[in-house]
Amino acid sequence: MSSIVVVVVALGAFGWLALLVGSGMRGRGKAEIAPNLEPFKTDDELENRRLDKVLSVSVILSVALAISLPVYWFGERARQESFVEQFDEEALERGGHHVEEFKCSDCHGAGLVGGSASYIDVRSGVTVSWTAPSLNDIFYRYTEDEIRFWLVYGRANTPMPAWGSTGGGPMNEQQIEEVLRYLKEIQVPQDAVLAQVDGKILAAVGALEANDEGSTGANIAVSLSIQSQEALIASIEAADESLTLLEPLSERAVEALASAEEGLDTDEDGLSDTAEIVLSQIAANAAEVPILNPLVAVTMDPENPTTNAVGDSDITVAAEFVAALNNAVIQLEITVENQDAFRASSNEGLAILLLAQRDQLYSIDIQAVADATFDGNYDEAARAIGIFQSHCARCHTAGYSSGPAFTQEVGSGALGPALWEGRANVQFVDADQMLAFVANGSELGKGYGVNGIGRGYMPGFGTTLSLDDLELLITYLRGEVLR
Repeated sequence: MSSIVVVVVALGAFGWLALLVGSGMRGRGKAEIAPNLEPFKTDDELENRRLDKVLSVSVILSVALAISLPVYWFGERARQESFVEQFDEEALERGGHHVEEFKCSDCHGAGLVGGSASYIDVRSGVTVSWTAPSLNDIFYRYTEDEIRFWLVYGRANTPMPAWGSTGGGPMNEQQIEEVLRYLKEIQVPQDAVLAQVDGKILAAVGALEANDEGSTGANIAVSLSIQSQEALIASIEAADESLTLLEPLSERAVEALASAEEGLDTDEDGLSDTAEIVLSQIAANAAEVPILNPLVAVTMDPENPTTNAVGDSDITVAAEFVAALNNAVIQLEITVENQDAFRASSNEGLAILLLAQRDQLYSIDIQAVADATFDGNYDEAARAIGIFQSHCARCHTAGYSSGPAFTQEVGSGALGPALWEGRANVQFVDADQMLAFVANGSELGKGYGVNGIGRGYMPGFGTTLSLDDLELLITYLRGEVLR
């Protein structure tokens, strides 16, 4: 309705303007003197039907305007609300595009449910798989301002880079806000978050408890880290030989890809049968060469235009393999050139891993904690420890996010303060005060406990943990033994 009124008013205004222009143009060419010097019409000539027409049109337009303005005003609220909804929808769509463009899921997992990122452990120099937190429940832990801060400035000494331009990242302020809008949209229901708690606790406790062979999940993880480091050292030792083997394979692969269109192409995928057979053989040979980042063998079928389950074409897979092979050769050339330095740093990393296996700083004696704090109740102690390991350790235990091999003693402190040696009892005068802080988290500049000043780094767990679990956690942290 309002749009029709606007059109009517616009047409009326246009007609009025045309009438004025026509009136001004009428009679031109007849005057022999300048129009501004020519005597104008007399009162008798003006005060006739011509004037009546002009006045009638003016009255009609005034009435139309008087009606249209209130009508337009009544619809303004709905239009503004529609604009807000449209802007919100577009911001949500752009936020999802930013998340995809900047590959947030590479670290935080598909659907941002949590994942891992490659990172070099500061103490050992070993490349680790750093645990990246879930983002589809992050608003239960942090406020919007706190999440914005992490996005803009990143988290120092972790794989999380700064994304905001203020922090040196690639996103401007609007893009950051759009990412926040997208994160709000994908938040899972609170009951879904609560339903995941038991699984996380069981996994954390399972990594600490011994299995039938007397080894814990953490021990096995450390052993695997040692094996991986030993394989890395072996690759460095064999870099000269590996380079000798890969260089001719790389040259043959480049030649085969360059002649991909020559000869019979049964599956008509742009890669000749001969090229597919040759590249498949080269891939098989290259996969057997011990290098730092092993190459995956690729087998192409001359009668099938696609190679893998995803449905990538043979020509695409072939090009990616040749590029990976060339990169491997370049990597080996660098390794050979710096072999002594790489060997030394890798051996230092292995020594640290062997010490971790010997000292087992990551281990926690659940029964000892039960006897010291929970009147011998093993189940309560195990659940309390599981809560800490799954919800608190990544900030309050050094090295925890890098895996068991790099984990220091429980509560040793990292992004968050150390909690061992009764420090929780020093910071908080009673359990109720500490429970309230853990439930609500810290606020920037707001005091907590004894002389504590919040920075907004501590998330609140009151929306993701039950009161019973929070009380178990507080009892554990205020107990005499943490491990």
